[in-house]
Amino acid sequence: MSIARLAVRSSSAAWRANQPFFVTVIAYSIIALVVAAHWNIVINIILYSQEFLFFGFMVTMVLVVIVSGRLIIKRPEQPLRALKDLILLNSLPDRIAIGLPVALVLPIFLSIFTSIKGGISKIQPFYADTALMAIDKAIHGGVDAWSFFHPMLGFGPLTSLLNLLYNLWFAEVFIVLFCVVFSTGNERLRSQYLVTFVLTWALLGNVLATAFASVGPAFAMPFYGDTTFSPLMDYLQTTNATYPVVALDTQKYLLANAGLDGPRWGSGISAFPSIHVATATLNAIYLWRFGGMLRWGSIAFLIVIQLGSVHLGWHYAVDGYVSMLATSAIWAAAGWLSRNHPQPGN
Repeated sequence: MSIARLAVRSSSAAWRANQPFFVTVIAYSIIALVVAAHWNIVINIILYSQEFLFFGFMVTMVLVVIVSGRLIIKRPEQPLRALKDLILLNSLPDRIAIGLPVALVLPIFLSIFTSIKGGISKIQPFYADTALMAIDKAIHGGVDAWSFFHPMLGFGPLTSLLNLLYNLWFAEVFIVLFCVVFSTGNERLRSQYLVTFVLTWALLGNVLATAFASVGPAFAMPFYGDTTFSPLMDYLQTTNATYPVVALDTQKYLLANAGLDGPRWGSGISAFPSIHVATATLNAIYLWRFGGMLRWGSIAFLIVIQLGSVHLGWHYAVDGYVSMLATSAIWAAAGWLSRNHPQPGN
């Protein structure tokens, strides 16, 4: 088979495998660009390009080390043939052909997402915090959610540990995402995950976040002059003097960027719903079928993210509760879509 024919065949297989993902991203991007043009929101489509390139480079280096280590340990008589067999055994050409197009599109999608998130206040001024506070109190026996959980979490070393684990969200999200993107074992499950990932960020992180525009407990004072959460923020500041609470620095960064025009890395203030909890929920749903440490570790991590989002002042508890329910519903809808989409080879 000629190289040109092989390239066409690989491209066709990649399109069939990724069609629901690409259609979803394209539809979102068109809508986002129309919204941005109407409300004068600056879009930067290369916001995360360098980060994804660096992540891809690091993953490649890890794979090189693993493959080299195996060859060194086994010491085959024909190293090049053994390398070829190892590559074919792990379906590396198929993984690259199917996964690389998605990996190249993801930073563009996330860059558009951040751009729209940063412009939420241009579309809808923040207003929903008072209602979210009331809902939180109704759910938690008449007290704010952070007060409800504080007797369990309000200990300096535990707060610092919770902050550390909360920051590991980035690693968990993108490691699982990378593994799914380059997986070839179950095309329907892969498609379901990728479509859910895009819809979760788009519908929850942009659409619902705009409809219920809110800033969250940490920013209630700067935006509204509301002192409801001052005791929580005072506790975090006091703890930070002894045990690091990095969330405070991140909150300062977001607050400083809130007054600037145009998207920046990780910028944009939004409380309801919680994308942190939503993506942790998505990963818990996906990893459940694998059992063992992956199942229970992802469930434990979801609980940590939910508690951390409240204890560190990022979110109202209801932000996370709604995210769990909405992500589960999106997963079910994406599953229906993947079952009705013909897979490669069928």
